[in-house]
Amino acid sequence: MLNYETDGRGAPLLLIHGFGISFNIWQNLRPLLRDHFTLIMVELPGIGSSPEPSPHLDYLASAVEGLEQVRSALEIDRWHVLSYSTGARVGERYVLENADRVARAVFLCAACTDVWKARAAGFALGLDSYTPWLGDWALSGWRLKGLINIFGFSLKPSPYLHAWTNEVGSQSVRILKATLRSLPENGAAPIPPMSVPALIVRGTQDWITVPPRHPAEQDRLIRAAHSAPVTDAAQVADVVLPFLLQN
Repeated sequence: MLNYETDGRGAPLLLIHGFGISFNIWQNLRPLLRDHFTLIMVELPGIGSSPEPSPHLDYLASAVEGLEQVRSALEIDRWHVLSYSTGARVGERYVLENADRVARAVFLCAACTDVWKARAAGFALGLDSYTPWLGDWALSGWRLKGLINIFGFSLKPSPYLHAWTNEVGSQSVRILKATLRSLPENGAAPIPPMSVPALIVRGTQDWITVPPRHPAEQDRLIRAAHSAPVTDAAQVADVVLPFLLQN
C-alpha cells in the first residue's frame, strides 16, 4: 500500500504531490488546511517509502489503484481531492474513475502545458528510450537544479530550491521518467470536465501551466509560479478553502 501521513481534523482531504517532491510540497499549505480537514498525504508509487508501481499497470493506473487501497484501509466513504502538478494528472484519472468516492476536486498548477513544450518533452522522452543515460544525466546534479529553478520557480530566487532539488534528486530516476511518461499527450491534454465539483487553480507566473484564454467558472488564477504550494501557500488557501468548505 502507498505510504501516507494524516494530520488535522474534519472531512477527509486527499493531497497528491507532484514530480518527486512528496510530503514536503505541503509544508506551508498544511498548517492552513489542517484545522478544517483531516489531511491524507500520500507518496505516489516508487516515491519515498511507497512501493514500486505495479509491473502489470501503467503508472497512472498503478497510482489510482494505490489511492483506492489507502481510502479503503482508512474506511473513508468519500473524500475531497487536492492534486498538484504531475500529481494532478493522477488526480484527474482518479476522479474520472472513482467519481462516486470524491466530493470535490482541486487541480493545483496541473501539468497542462502548451503544445510546443509538450512536443519538446515528447522528443526528450523518445530520445531517452534510445539513450537512457542522457535522461539520467539531465535529471541529476546541476542539470536537475536548473530544471527545477526554471520550471518550478520561474527563475526567481528561492530558499526552497536547494531542498527541493535534493528531494527530487533522491528519488529513482526511473520513477521520475515514468511520471513524465504518464502525462496525457506529454502534458498537452487539458483537464477534462468532471462529474464532481472541480476547481482548477493556475499561477500567472507558472512556466508549465497554460492559463485559459477564456476562464470558465471552475478556473482561478493566482499570482504565483509553479511552486505555489510552497511559495504562495496563503494565496492557494484563500482560493481553495472557500471551494472545499461549500456544502
